[in-house]
Amino acid sequence: MKGKLHKGTVLLGLCSLSFYCGAQITGQTEAAFSSRAQIKPVELSAAIVFPDTVGDLNEKAMIIYLDILSLYNTVPNAAEDASLQELKKTIEKITRIEQALHLLLNDFQDIHNELLNYEKQVRNLDSKTYQFVYEGCNEANELSKKIKETVNLQSIKQLHHSIEVRINKLEDAEKKIEGPIKSAKMKNATDHIEQNEFADDSIQSEGETKLDEKTVEIHD
Repeated sequence: MKGKLHKGTVLLGLCSLSFYCGAQITGQTEAAFSSRAQIKPVELSAAIVFPDTVGDLNEKAMIIYLDILSLYNTVPNAAEDASLQELKKTIEKITRIEQALHLLLNDFQDIHNELLNYEKQVRNLDSKTYQFVYEGCNEANELSKKIKETVNLQSIKQLHHSIEVRINKLEDAEKKIEGPIKSAKMKNATDHIEQNEFADDSIQSEGETKLDEKTVEIHD
């Protein structure tokens, strides 16, 4: 009887000790997580930055960069002796290229800003751990620099304006030529109508004369 009571007491003591240790470990673990979340909130925010994320952004930035250069190199120019129709087609193409370039540049800037934001988040953290963020941001910085050195949107605007001026001049010249021609055509049409009216009057007069002659013959 004493043996059973002794074993029961020992077992009860071991269970109590286990519960106590478990509670202590759980409390320490919760305290550790809580302390980390409170002390280093920036680290938790920056933890969403993965190498694959930065790599994908850099790949997209490179594709957009190449598209920008390719499109920029297709900007057409107009020959000195280009006709009015040719100038209008050229300016339509330039307008489409301008619009597409603005969209691509905005897309590139969005990616660049995202990488800059990541770089800002990890700036005060371990530079070795987040070296991939700095490298990705530097790649985007270099591409942005090349775009600014290569793509001159102002030159496209100037080309657009110069072609518009040429179109306006040619349209004015056509109006000056078409004015006398239209006047001559209207005069010819008026003369033709007057001639037809004169002919109709002559025929009518002749018919009335013959009718009078026949009337005289009948009376005779």
